This record gives sequence, structure tokens and C-alpha cells, in this order.
Amino acid sequence: MNGKKIREKLGDFFVDIAKLVFGGVVLSVILDFEMNKTVVLLSGIVATAAIAYIGFKLYKGG
Repeated sequence: MNGKKIREKLGDFFVDIAKLVFGGVVLSVILDFEMNKTVVLLSGIVATAAIAYIGFKLYKGG
């Protein structure tokens, strides 16, 4: 496997993790867990954006 393929697979992995984090945040808000919803939403959005950014950077090879 060459370097480009490895970066693409790693990029896909990070994008998938970002989707799972976002789904977890949405479910925790919908299911009304005993948490501060504002903190959960803000931290989830920041984490999703950061992980997705890493994934896209790796995927593009940059």
C-alpha cells in the first residue's frame, strides 16, 4: 500500500469517527440525558468539526 492510499483510508476513518461523534451528540440531546445540553452541543460540534477537518486534510493529502 502506498502513502496516498494509507492517507485516504485514514481520512475515511476520521470522517467516520466525526459522524459517530455527531450522532452521539444528537442522540444524547434527543434522549434527554441529565447533562447541560448547551455544553454537550457545543463540545460535540467542536469535536466533530476538528475530527472531520483532520480527516479531510488527510484524505486530500495536505
